[in-house]
Amino acid sequence: MADPAAAARAWLAELVPPAGPVRRFAIATLCKSAGAGLFMVAGALYFTRVLDLGAAQVGLGITAGAAVAMLLMIPTGRAADRLGGKPSYMAVLGVAAAAMLAFAFVDGFAAYLAVMAVYLVADKALQGVTGLVVHGLGLGGGTDRVLIRSYMRAAGNTGISMGSLAAGVVLLVDTPAAYRAMIAATALLLATAALLMASVPLPGTAPGPAPERAGRRVLRDRTYLLITATTGVTSLQYHVLAFAIPLWVAQTEAPLWTASLVLIVNTLIVIGLQVRVGARVRSVPEAGDAARTAGVLLALGCLVLTASAAAGPLAAVGILLLWTVIHSAAEMFHAASDFCLSFELAPDDAQGEYQAAFALGDSLAHAAGPALLAVTVLAHPYWAWPALGALLLASTLATRAIASRAHAPAPAPVAN
Repeated sequence: MADPAAAARAWLAELVPPAGPVRRFAIATLCKSAGAGLFMVAGALYFTRVLDLGAAQVGLGITAGAAVAMLLMIPTGRAADRLGGKPSYMAVLGVAAAAMLAFAFVDGFAAYLAVMAVYLVADKALQGVTGLVVHGLGLGGGTDRVLIRSYMRAAGNTGISMGSLAAGVVLLVDTPAAYRAMIAATALLLATAALLMASVPLPGTAPGPAPERAGRRVLRDRTYLLITATTGVTSLQYHVLAFAIPLWVAQTEAPLWTASLVLIVNTLIVIGLQVRVGARVRSVPEAGDAARTAGVLLALGCLVLTASAAAGPLAAVGILLLWTVIHSAAEMFHAASDFCLSFELAPDDAQGEYQAAFALGDSLAHAAGPALLAVTVLAHPYWAWPALGALLLASTLATRAIASRAHAPAPAPVAN
């Protein structure tokens, strides 16, 4: 009979990256994500309660800043290719930390707009730069890039959970001093992550031929752009959990605390199993199959959510927890598929530019998702949930079809 304690230790060991650069990067990711979780929960209240901005002003600043950031994602990714993954990561985190600290000195709407734009440009640039760092770690240590990205996702979810718990203390105290301490702590965590990155060795790649037209290489890669578009549509699933479910719970007979329970269960599942799922996706065909699996599960989950509309309180809680398990599995397969496709279909000497372009698909879904879900599944659930499931399934099947015809580019030579 298997020893439960030994099995638990083996499972925990899977979650911790091997000693060396990957583990150091995971610790940096943990710090960065803890800051993100802290700011995500308490940041808006700092702007409204301490800076005395209106909710509409806060929203406008985020929207405007995100628009500027998305316009600059591919140029910043290309700049990261020139500068290198490690210095780019440190520089972007340094800018984010400085912008965060600057929020403490904002004295009006105009200053808020400017600082938020800088912060969001750095935050979005970090998505492409992170991919470039993971690519470098894969070249240097022989560890599969999808597995490294899975480690980082588990570390990121852990960090966000820690930051969210700390933000709960800030909200409980609810004083200007507490909110200012939150801003300072977030800036410190971002700066700490940048400093931790200094100890992570990354290899370089030998310089390749100059691109045909600066900044447009990825824009000429039809296969990569199609994959970016289809996976971007699938990324709407993240907003089902983060945006739609709390509002959906309020429309069912389930108690409101169910929304928090759903988020906790999802986080625990992803932290515990993302690395194991990522280890199963090592090639473009496997990534296509993982995308299809995610689509089937997402479609099933949408049907399950439809059933919760007419259920009583206890049954609604049970149905929502069942959905959480199904959706969490889909989320992990989708993430593993995205990690693999974004790396394997990008040339080694342009990973920063390509990773930034891939992240742009997610960013567009992030911008459009809440409004789309609000006018569909939350307003017309009985037909919109199944329709959303069909859309997500179609996007993953399209991803698989494109992946089945795609060919990974030849690797760039590693510099001595």
